[in-house]
Amino acid sequence: MISLTSELEHSIVIGNRIVEVDFTFDVVLKWYELLEDNSINDIEKTLIGFKMFIGEISEYDEQQIVETMQSIGVYLSQSAYGNFNDEDIEPEFEVEPEPPTKYYSYTKDAEAIYASFLFDYNIDLVDAQGVMHWDKFKALFNNLSEKSPFQRIVSIRQTDPNEYKDDPKAMQKIIEAQEFYRLEDEQNVQALDMQMSSMFDMLKNQAKGG
Repeated sequence: MISLTSELEHSIVIGNRIVEVDFTFDVVLKWYELLEDNSINDIEKTLIGFKMFIGEISEYDEQQIVETMQSIGVYLSQSAYGNFNDEDIEPEFEVEPEPPTKYYSYTKDAEAIYASFLFDYNIDLVDAQGVMHWDKFKALFNNLSEKSPFQRIVSIRQTDPNEYKDDPKAMQKIIEAQEFYRLEDEQNVQALDMQMSSMFDMLKNQAKGG
């Protein structure tokens, strides 16, 4: 994540070596796109992902590859504000928890995200491919304005149609809009982050012979 006192991440430790990692945002988004592809099994995804982020795999054993990708997965999915644990929060400091689902997909919402970066920041993400670091992208992405195309779509997905129960026409419009922008269960980013975690846990156990 972004730090105003530390450099951006560009490497990872594998064994006793410090290895360069390609953390440009478009590589990360290709990884999330790969996770959505059900035609590719978990082992193939892991190997392809390693090549995308690190490069040649011949120098590393199976366990190193899996553990490296697991570390990368944790890094990609971390939040600047962490995850709330209700048991650790004093009653007077309790806050409304985040919605259980991240209402977006980097793949399906690509056009809206592209348009929103232009709208809010005048940044052309196509021109920024291979240049903008994931941490920079994520900081800007997480703070897109409510007026941006992407946030308007997210707002539609989050809306409870029952809020418009006294206005049948408005309720119908929001239901139709939600159907138009609907995501499949496996497309939302939270589901993919959870998929990453369980996938690497399983593969690491297999690599250890567990």
